[in-house]
Amino acid sequence: MQPENQTPVNPPVTSPPPPTKGRQITLPNTWQLVTLILLIVIGIMLYKWQPWEPNIKASERTISVTGDATVSATPDQYDFSPSYEFTNADKQAALSSLTTKSNDITSHLKSLGVASKDIKTDSDGYGNGTYYPTSTANGKTTYDLSVEITVDDAQLAQKVQDYLLTTSPTGAVTPYVSFSDSKQKQLQNQARSKAEQEAKIQADQSAKNLGFKVDRVKSVTDGNLGGLNPLYDGIANGANSASSAKSSPHLDLQPGQNDLSYSVQVVYYIH
Repeated sequence: MQPENQTPVNPPVTSPPPPTKGRQITLPNTWQLVTLILLIVIGIMLYKWQPWEPNIKASERTISVTGDATVSATPDQYDFSPSYEFTNADKQAALSSLTTKSNDITSHLKSLGVASKDIKTDSDGYGNGTYYPTSTANGKTTYDLSVEITVDDAQLAQKVQDYLLTTSPTGAVTPYVSFSDSKQKQLQNQARSKAEQEAKIQADQSAKNLGFKVDRVKSVTDGNLGGLNPLYDGIANGANSASSAKSSPHLDLQPGQNDLSYSVQVVYYIH
């Protein structure tokens, strides 16, 4: 038996270990972490480079397209080229008739408003101002006179044609119609703009169909520049006799419209 006054000795109290929640995470060591990062980087590089694809240089990834465009406009230049024959047994008389006719035509054209620089006369077809006969058969001498007239106004062109019909030409009096240099440049700029837009549309359509993207332009090459320059309907070559001039002293000019075509080849980079 214990003595009644003795205090009992209690055992030492120890704290329980802290509870754990879930599974304990173990961090990888340094080499494992570096290896993981390298694998990720290599995977990204392979995805971007795709070494299994054919090795084509960026400069060789191109597409070439051709844009075509046509613009129409009323021509503004009228070129007349009537001709005349003078035949006489007297060579000097034939030559005198030629010079008189040339002076009369030139003077009348100027009175209509045609500038001197737009009138050219020639008696031999070589443009050197020398008079050469075209034939000396059967004891007669023949001289030819050709007149070239350029007009850039439709109303004046009508007056010129009406006058030429009264001069009994052996060549055509209907003009050859075309675009002047200034108008051709203006139309060319319009057609080039449309052709380049057409080229871009074609490139974008091919990109959509074939699954690539159009990048910047590599090169641009102008293509053919052309147009239609029809003659007016009217009296044909060799039919402009004095009798036809009397029966039809007026022939209306109908210039209509001419076409000017333009093409451009554009090479685009693609990716």
